[in-house]
Amino acid sequence: MQADTRRFFGAALLLGAVFCAVYVRVAYPPPPELKPERQWGAPRLLVSDSVLYGFVRELLAQSSSGILPEGMAHADFYISRTLVEHSLTPAVGYFPYRYAAQEDGWTLQELCNRRLLAPADTAYMRLQMKYSAGFGLEQRFLPNHRVIPADTLRALRTREKYLDKFWKKLYAQYLLEEISYLTCPLFSRDGKTVIVGVTTNCRGLCGGGDTWVLKRHQGKWRIAWLLNSWVS
Repeated sequence: MQADTRRFFGAALLLGAVFCAVYVRVAYPPPPELKPERQWGAPRLLVSDSVLYGFVRELLAQSSSGILPEGMAHADFYISRTLVEHSLTPAVGYFPYRYAAQEDGWTLQELCNRRLLAPADTAYMRLQMKYSAGFGLEQRFLPNHRVIPADTLRALRTREKYLDKFWKKLYAQYLLEEISYLTCPLFSRDGKTVIVGVTTNCRGLCGGGDTWVLKRHQGKWRIAWLLNSWVS
């Protein structure tokens, strides 16, 4: 009889505890979960900062900031000492914006056919193109170059209605002769092949740019293929 009584009171206590827990849950619901706001303009890149800036520093080390023949004698590329955070005119027709080189006059499939890329690289690079809106050079990672924030240039462009006045004020304000920007580098899966474009503007009066396929060989980046080039 005593055993039955103990079981009865034990069951009653368990039911009472369950009822109390349900009542508290209903009467005092937990606060709604706060979800971080999506920043569509700045998704994370697929490569780490160490990989990205390791490549950029190596590219700059192989470059000359002087376009005269003596400056280019031992350099593979020409890039100004003053850089823009990223292109001011990202690829149009995409949302979010894309700061990587896009397939225009060339395709990743063509590069695969030429055996410059492996099939897996083409899919990986297209993902990098898609999420390149997060690309931007930072001054703290490039102490030997000056990096002008894109917001600074946009604010100046907003104040100056005419493009020629914008360029004159920009070059006067920063005492510039040239200014360069890089597209977001696209890496192969093994990190030994990169697609990158470099554009340089000269006081707003002239400019030019190249987009290359670069391959790492004997500790340096070599031009494996010129995808496109322009001069104005």
